[in-house]
Amino acid sequence: MVDPSDIFELWRARFGLPDGVFSGYRFFRRAQSIWVLRDEKLPRISYETLGLRMMSLKDRPWKPTTCALQVFGKYATRNTVHLDSVQASRFLAGESQHLPCDCEPGYVVVFYSGEVLGCGLYSHGKLISQLPKERRMASCEDGDGDT
Repeated sequence: MVDPSDIFELWRARFGLPDGVFSGYRFFRRAQSIWVLRDEKLPRISYETLGLRMMSLKDRPWKPTTCALQVFGKYATRNTVHLDSVQASRFLAGESQHLPCDCEPGYVVVFYSGEVLGCGLYSHGKLISQLPKERRMASCEDGDGDT
């Protein structure tokens, strides 16, 4: 089991999550990943995995998963990027794009029309989609070579 305050502090510092977002959850570390699940009594049977993979600790800095951001990212008040429809299409296709943003370099929560799309990496004015390949969509525009 992992101390929830440690996880909360990481997410609060990076994404500005308010107090209480993780209350009612428990966290487990398995290999280089943190998993989250509702704090409920479970049957006493053997499990391969439990809950939702929340973040990878494999590299520095730690990386939030797209699924975890889709659940908890809606509470983010820092390091968020809001896209228009063309930018969102490019992001969902896994493309990188130059984009002015008031974010710190690193992982960001990417939004379109108030909904969390997933994880992006922001550096030097460029947003790099971190969507897993299996979740990407075909590009909806011809493209202008601005990647």
